[in-house]
Amino acid sequence: MKFVERILNTLSFGEKWAGGICFLLLTLLMIADVSKREVIDKVIGWTLDGTEAYPNTGVAGFIGDWSVYIAESIHSGTSSFTEWMGLGGIIWAQKLSLYFMLWGGLFGSALASAKGSHLRPEIADKVLPKTILHYVKIIEQWVIAIFFLFLAYLSVIYVLESISLDEVNPVTEIHLWKVQLIFPYIFISMGFRHLCYGIFPSLIPSDINEATEALELAEKELSESNSGGNR
Repeated sequence: MKFVERILNTLSFGEKWAGGICFLLLTLLMIADVSKREVIDKVIGWTLDGTEAYPNTGVAGFIGDWSVYIAESIHSGTSSFTEWMGLGGIIWAQKLSLYFMLWGGLFGSALASAKGSHLRPEIADKVLPKTILHYVKIIEQWVIAIFFLFLAYLSVIYVLESISLDEVNPVTEIHLWKVQLIFPYIFISMGFRHLCYGIFPSLIPSDINEATEALELAEKELSESNSGGNR
């Protein structure tokens, strides 16, 4: 069991870093996109306007033809760079950002599963006797594992179909199956994790129900304020 626990911890550690890198790249892409649109394009525009007007200024006539040649060379090079980069934001940045957001969100979903922080109904916890609740949680892990492994099977079929169709995103020119590989991995990861929980119940993380905890805290604060007002 210690070996399995070590595998699950390593898996969670890798997914935590992968998700963090995805959101870091997402942030950097957004910064680059905004910087390109709000800073670089404006500087390039000022450079083009300045170098285009320079030959007709008195400064150019005073300094000489060589300065005009330099200004025209800068204008030509800047124009070529503008044509290559294009105006506005980075075209492929928004699409890549969506990919990184998708990957980061799915890695986060796997981590939430590892920490037991997924939302789930608590009806059985309140109705069923506590003596059998432990076995219900084990069955729950097996059901979840089978469900995710079935989704993994479907996602593998989906990726293979995408490979056979050779689908390519027209903006990023990335084969879509490379982006879609995240689905089989995440579903296999979550299915394997819950399968281990079903086999080794002691590894099941304690449920983190943030909504219930927030409600209980609000009720406690409300009762304290009412009791303080009655004094």
